[in-house]
Amino acid sequence: MNSDTNAFKDIRISCVELSRIAFLPTESFDPNSLTLLACLKKVEEKLSAYEDDSLSPKFADYVFVPIASLLKQPALGESQTEYVLLIIFHLLRTCWSSNGKFSEQLGQQLFPLITFLVSSDKDNQKLITRSDEFKYAGCLVLHQFFKSVRSQRYNKEFFSNSKPNLLPALGHSVTILLKILEQSPQNNELQFKALASLEVLFQDIISDGEMLSFILPGNVSVFAKILTKPGRQIHYKVCVRTLEVLAKLLVLVYDDFSLDIKINKLTDIRELSDTKFKHEINQSFMFNGPIVLLRTDGKTHRDTSWLTATSGQINIALEAFIPKLLKRNNESIDEALATFVSILLTRCENSLNNCEKVLVSTLVHLERDPMSKLPSHLVKLKEVVNEDLHKLSDIIRFENADRLSSLSFAITILEKNNERDTMINEVVRCLFESLNESIEPPNLINHKERIIEQSSQLTTTVNFENLESTNALIALPRLSEDMSLKLKKFTYHMGSLLLERHILNDVVTELISEQVDSPRTQKIVALWLSTNFIKAMEKQPKEEEVYLQFESDANYSSSMVEEVCLIVLEFCNELSQDISMEIEGKGIKKSDEFAVCTVLFSIETICAVMREEFQPELIDYIYTVVDALASPSEAIRYVGQSCALRIADTLYHGSIPNMILSNVDYLVESISSRLNSGMTERVSQILMVICQLAGYETIENFKDVIETIFKLLDYYHGYSDLCLQFFQLFKIIILEMKKKYINDDEMILKIANQHISQSTFSPWGMTDFQQVLNIIDKETQVKDDITDENDVDFLKDDNEPSNFQEYFDSKLREPDSDDDEEEREEEVEGSSNEYTDQWTSPIPSDSYKILLQILGYGERLLTHPSKRLRVQILIVMRLIFPLLSTQHNLLIREVASTWDSIIQCVLCSDYSIVQPACSCVEQMIKYSGDFVAKRFIELWQKLCQDSFILKELRIDPTVHNHEKKSISKHVKFPPVTENALVSMVHMVLEGVKITEYLISEAVLEQIIYCCIQVVPVEKISAMSLVVGDIVWKIRNIN
Repeated sequence: MNSDTNAFKDIRISCVELSRIAFLPTESFDPNSLTLLACLKKVEEKLSAYEDDSLSPKFADYVFVPIASLLKQPALGESQTEYVLLIIFHLLRTCWSSNGKFSEQLGQQLFPLITFLVSSDKDNQKLITRSDEFKYAGCLVLHQFFKSVRSQRYNKEFFSNSKPNLLPALGHSVTILLKILEQSPQNNELQFKALASLEVLFQDIISDGEMLSFILPGNVSVFAKILTKPGRQIHYKVCVRTLEVLAKLLVLVYDDFSLDIKINKLTDIRELSDTKFKHEINQSFMFNGPIVLLRTDGKTHRDTSWLTATSGQINIALEAFIPKLLKRNNESIDEALATFVSILLTRCENSLNNCEKVLVSTLVHLERDPMSKLPSHLVKLKEVVNEDLHKLSDIIRFENADRLSSLSFAITILEKNNERDTMINEVVRCLFESLNESIEPPNLINHKERIIEQSSQLTTTVNFENLESTNALIALPRLSEDMSLKLKKFTYHMGSLLLERHILNDVVTELISEQVDSPRTQKIVALWLSTNFIKAMEKQPKEEEVYLQFESDANYSSSMVEEVCLIVLEFCNELSQDISMEIEGKGIKKSDEFAVCTVLFSIETICAVMREEFQPELIDYIYTVVDALASPSEAIRYVGQSCALRIADTLYHGSIPNMILSNVDYLVESISSRLNSGMTERVSQILMVICQLAGYETIENFKDVIETIFKLLDYYHGYSDLCLQFFQLFKIIILEMKKKYINDDEMILKIANQHISQSTFSPWGMTDFQQVLNIIDKETQVKDDITDENDVDFLKDDNEPSNFQEYFDSKLREPDSDDDEEEREEEVEGSSNEYTDQWTSPIPSDSYKILLQILGYGERLLTHPSKRLRVQILIVMRLIFPLLSTQHNLLIREVASTWDSIIQCVLCSDYSIVQPACSCVEQMIKYSGDFVAKRFIELWQKLCQDSFILKELRIDPTVHNHEKKSISKHVKFPPVTENALVSMVHMVLEGVKITEYLISEAVLEQIIYCCIQVVPVEKISAMSLVVGDIVWKIRNIN
């Protein structure tokens, strides 16, 4: 009471002000008066501050007095009406909300008034033009009115047929709310309030299916319009709320229990005469199918005829909006839709029997069955699955991955709930046919679709890092990776079902045996499917599962696994041989790529399934796997790496080298047989990969194969591509040989320096300035007859000059030492005959012999017209000379033999050949020392006369511009020229190291002048005192 008293005091003044305007005579009343609007706002503002159900009905009667008087006026403005509605809303909320406070009589008087205020015309045309604020006020007051009625004892009878005077207002209120819902797509709050009002009205007040059946069509129509609108127009939360309200409405009207539905399956055509069934255009009739009959006394609206007609319309509505909602891919909508469908299948299973297919199909597409309804609708589910199976080819071709996933979901439910009748065989047949149609349609086959050979560097790069030990994904031809992955998962899942039914062995055997005379594409598809089926076996049962397994089942499972795996492996072997023969000499096409990847995928999968039992079978497939690692196709290499890693993990503790070394005999046999059959293509790449993966040890097993390669070079030296592949292989062999026998370049230099005379820089073995001081001291000590044995060890060699004059004379005579070339070569040859007795190289003689053979074949092919081959040979020769230097007597023989051929390449006009040629000569000079001193001097003369690369530089240091000269690179050279010049300069500087005391100062100045135009001056000055002086002279005197 105190709250009422305070509220009276608070609102009294505002009500008095409002009453002054409300009681004005009609002729003096202004419906759009701003003063009236201000008074209404004050009253509404006061009422909004009070809590729900905090005031008595008497307070409402007091406030309603001026409102009632106001409503007697002939008209009210839109804003004024809006605030009147809000005031009524607050009165309902604060005074008339709880049980007993809102009399039925007052409700019957107030309800028509509210609907009239919201929309004065039955067609609601004026309502469409109203503002959203006005519509929201109308929804608020209707919602609160329904909530207040719901709280009263008379709530169920308020809109009963016994009170027909309220039915027009009821119908009007529903049309108002539906119109607001439909016409306010951008105002979510308004739509939520309209839906909440309808929900309270349908579920809590009317709650009578019979009465609701009259207003059902209009509601379903509007709801369907809302749900079919695109996402940009309707918020997903509005869709979710609409589905909830629609479900409650449909359950109230079509509930099987309240309708007392009887399903009558006709077994005799004559039974039709005993039924009251009327054939309707919207209901299809199937003999021996379910016919819905309604037990009725003829007095109700919902009879069989009504049910037949309206259920057809419901089906049309469902088929209209459900596909639209599915396409939105919204998690909340999907969840609400699954609940909506499940509720209808639970409560309206018989009455909406004609909607069963669309409802079942929806759950399948959503891949959800929250109430587990699908197992009780297997007939319709099978019908849905069959339709999708017949469209499977289109599903795959148009990459409808979601449909594929939902099909898998449906088949699983069918198989797990239908013990007797299985359709998995039909699924396998459709899948096989659809894949064949999808990946190779007859009119679109392109036989010229070849994979371009990649560079050898890329081809032989095998990288197992970041590659998990799992089956690599193979993209099916003409399908995306995503679709390929979905197909793989689908097929794997089918394999799991086949395994559960113990028919996997039979299905795979039949599938493969049917492909004897089939085209290769069909064979590959059959293999791909079979492998994915078998992959289901890869998941090993847990120990407790094995324990619970019957012995007979375990034995059957084990024998089944081995049998089916061996069948597929044999099929792989046949396919692999066919593919190899077809690829040889023709290159790899896209279809070949898929075929090889599938074979590798099968080998990998079967290894994972058979595990240790795969070991005896590996010998037949190790070459196929290694061959894949050297493939020009990136996809084949990737799948091959995955396969090799799986085999290594399963059988060799993860070690790829151990896998190769353990099977090297089988690899040798396979490669030898291919070479003997004339199949030379890519043998070198395979050997490269083997060498890179397992090291030089494997090459020692391939000695016979390498000898065969040397013979092939004799016979097929005109085939540049073949020769190029072989020299790419030689490069890998040399690098692996160095890796095994030589620690680093310092080790080579240390061995080589034992034979090279460094007297140009360090007479009598001196290597630094401190030793020069020491020798001066020693000479003084000798004169004083004081000799220290430890300090004169370097004098023990009788061949060394005893003073500088003798050293200088020997240097003058040295260029004449190789005038008689034949004599020198005979000496070298003679010494080499005994090299086995005095072998000092860490490289074994048989491996060293391979280097000599490679060098010999390379030297012969340096005149080949193929530029790529010549460059590769020079790269290989550059790597060989440092290794040859470990046996010095053989090195100088080979240097003498190959010098002229390589110099011809240095003088070549093609700078891409000059660059590796100069690098090669640099190595020859570095490791041969004084032996090539005369040759280098002659080389410089040839460079000045015939070299194209030297013409890029200024040669004469005395000829220059009058401007101050800058000793630096004076021209920006193209990259190829730049590389060739740098390589040539390094070669020349290496030659200067052994000849700086043997050539005239003018020639040395000419050489240095050329060099400082290419490389930094500081680097050249630091070489020696003599060279430093020459650089200073060029910079300051010339």
